[in-house]
Amino acid sequence: MVYYIGLVFVIILILISIDDFIWDIYILFKSIRADKDDKVITYKELRDTVPGLLAIIIAAYREEDVLEDVVDHLIDTNHYPDAMYHVFLGVYPNDPATLHIADRLSKKYDNVHKVVHVLDGPSSKADNINNVIKNILSFERDRGIRFKGIVIHDSEDVVHPYELLVENYLLNYHDAIQMPVFPLQKMPRLKNIFKNMVSGTYADEFAENHYTMLVARNTTGSFVPSAGTGFAISREILDSFPDHNIFPVGSLTEDYKFSLMLKLKGYHLHYVLEGVERLTGDGEVRREFISTRSIFPSTYRAAVRQKTRWIYGITMQSFKLPDILKNKTLSLRSKYSLYKDWKAKFGNLLLGVGYGIFFYFLLATSFHLPTMFPRFSLSWYLMILITIMMVERQVVRGRAVKNVYGYKSAFISVLLPPLFPFRMFIGNMINFHATLRAWKMRLFGSNSKIKKKRPRWSKTEHEFLEPRVLKTFRRTLGDILLHENLISPEKLNYALEKSKKKNVRLGEILVEEEIVSEEDVLISLCKINKEFYLDISSSIVSKDSIEYWGSDFLIENLIVPVMHINNTMVFAISNPDDKERLRDILRKEKKVKGAIKFVYSTKKAILDSIKYAKEDANLLEQLHFIEKAVENGLLTLNEGLTALTYLDFQTNIQDILQAMGFEKTMEMSEELEQIKYGMA
Repeated sequence: MVYYIGLVFVIILILISIDDFIWDIYILFKSIRADKDDKVITYKELRDTVPGLLAIIIAAYREEDVLEDVVDHLIDTNHYPDAMYHVFLGVYPNDPATLHIADRLSKKYDNVHKVVHVLDGPSSKADNINNVIKNILSFERDRGIRFKGIVIHDSEDVVHPYELLVENYLLNYHDAIQMPVFPLQKMPRLKNIFKNMVSGTYADEFAENHYTMLVARNTTGSFVPSAGTGFAISREILDSFPDHNIFPVGSLTEDYKFSLMLKLKGYHLHYVLEGVERLTGDGEVRREFISTRSIFPSTYRAAVRQKTRWIYGITMQSFKLPDILKNKTLSLRSKYSLYKDWKAKFGNLLLGVGYGIFFYFLLATSFHLPTMFPRFSLSWYLMILITIMMVERQVVRGRAVKNVYGYKSAFISVLLPPLFPFRMFIGNMINFHATLRAWKMRLFGSNSKIKKKRPRWSKTEHEFLEPRVLKTFRRTLGDILLHENLISPEKLNYALEKSKKKNVRLGEILVEEEIVSEEDVLISLCKINKEFYLDISSSIVSKDSIEYWGSDFLIENLIVPVMHINNTMVFAISNPDDKERLRDILRKEKKVKGAIKFVYSTKKAILDSIKYAKEDANLLEQLHFIEKAVENGLLTLNEGLTALTYLDFQTNIQDILQAMGFEKTMEMSEELEQIKYGMA
């Protein structure tokens, strides 16, 4: 009897797992070929792509402990122009603590907006997001703008500094984008191995899924699910839902179901795994991924609760397998990937049974119990096959964890101890327990209750990182130069050592030693410090301005006037340390009374624009167009300066503004054209 129990178990386990083994082998060979053709997106491509307006949605209920830190960090560290994104905080009228934080943030930042739901919370997360989207559309109409895309984030996310740049670039080629999500982990130490065991299971699973599985699904054109955060959708998708209720309100995993809806509509969700190199404090080059990071549950109970929602929503609520198999719009690979997700509600249960059989096997070695897998029997050979499949799965997971978190984490994940790692066991038990709870919901009436009741948000308690840890996510000048391949790690280390010895800024050493050009250093510093870099040319500076200020004064102080808008004078300078000195000189010697704003350019560009001024009527006309748009309230000054950074001899400012999403300026453009050709 015991033998047949073991035989039936191994047959079922092989039937439900063999496809994963074959798929892994297939993907291994396919990825080897694909790696040769992979195109890495350079920082220059990201930086030089005209930025479109992006709307970031953060749905929040009882998130007063983390929301402000999350938004502060996002705005402080990201490299996307501040004028080109708006953060919309979806909050509830019966959540005064979060409301207070959202109100404070909206007053603190011009591009943060509080959206109070019409209902008391918590409604579902999907309902919250849908409500925010409707407010975004009203915001567009009031401002005369058009967002290029919408980005969804959670209220506990650490957003990568390059994420919005990547999404802006890829939205030119893809309808929807999913960035990787990797749980935050403390540096592995002997004393915290068991303390971080539960949160470590999330790191293992997300590393395997987002480093291996989603890449495979993306390259094969099969179904790629949304992770619900670090997720961007294009305006085309938004407009394809007439009522703009794009997220399914009745689903516990609205992100997964929505991405399936997109696939059925013919849209492909593009998954992007892009790595960047950074220099660590000890001089080593470390590779990291442009991903969303956040802290996941650290207790068994919280993990089971969250996983129950995921398993129920994905495997029991989002779709019915017969409908998927009969669907004619889905490819065979997409159907298979959906089957892989669906079968988790059975596979997770088998893991629990498998551990029971494993413990029986251990007992049988010490006590006189019937042998379940007699040597050289059919079940014995099948168990050898299962063991090979299990080892292969651990190798796949170990590779992913190593590439995302490093060798120490990989060792703890799959080799502590070998063949039966504790962390994998804990993760499997969480999934087993959560699947049992999901089946209980499915079989004993919870499903009907969910349908009758207004969907409510099944929340997980969140925490955020300390300021000292958050600093490590900021980019440095060296980080950007490494990413752009403008400097080698060896030369960067050399320049860093020299800057410390001479007690001067790194940028000065790089320019002085001719390691990196002044222009590249300035462009990078402007990105870090949220400043504007303009490629000042002699064609864009008016001769009248030079005569008014005096060329001797401008040359002596390395400063050139760019534009005068309303009550603000805009000057280009080359040295950030000169700001206060020049501001004092302009106010005292030149009697400038209005606001003064500085942008940056190289010393050579500033001097050439003064010495060899040769006005280009077309460029000056486009410059005046920006001035007029700002004066008329169609653009803010920062929006106008952002547009100006992309102006050159080949482009037209109206085309740039249209690509950015400033539709109201098109009306002004038409009016000017009518006046120009005597049609007004």
